[in-house]
Amino acid sequence: MTAPAFYDELRALRLERALDASVEIITEEGWGRLTMTKVAQRSGIPRQSLYKDVGTRSELGEAVVTREADRFLTGMRDAIAAHPGAVADAVGAAARFALVYGESNVLLKAVLQGHDVELLELLTVRPEAVLAQATRALSEALGDPPESLVDTMIRLVLSHLLQPTVSIDEAVARIVRAVSP
Repeated sequence: MTAPAFYDELRALRLERALDASVEIITEEGWGRLTMTKVAQRSGIPRQSLYKDVGTRSELGEAVVTREADRFLTGMRDAIAAHPGAVADAVGAAARFALVYGESNVLLKAVLQGHDVELLELLTVRPEAVLAQATRALSEALGDPPESLVDTMIRLVLSHLLQPTVSIDEAVARIVRAVSP
């Protein structure tokens, strides 16, 4: 017998609350100061339920990164899909989404500006790093363009996120010019 939908919804709600609480703690204090006790207190989820639903602290970190990566990749795919057949427009839309998302995403800002090495490792060294996922998703969404186009776009977006020197509009225009044939 399968669990009623109510319990599945309850588990999903607890997971979202735990992830939201984790992001708050990470952005305020850093990954190194995140504890399961703090997450339980902030989310209102009993610690035992938190361990049952999420697992270890490391697995919680993976879940935070996975959720953020999924949101990011969905936005990139949607931006590209809004411009079928127009590679330059699709690249521009994807770059704009990435830059706006990166500028407003508190977790990414905490990683990039706070130099949270442990969390950065979760983003870059985990079994499938977010950069590898983004490269694959962009390649697929753009219809398998030259590898250099996707690599250049990703590196330019990251460069702007790490150290913005111009407006998002100008950065998007530069990225489109750099990767257009």
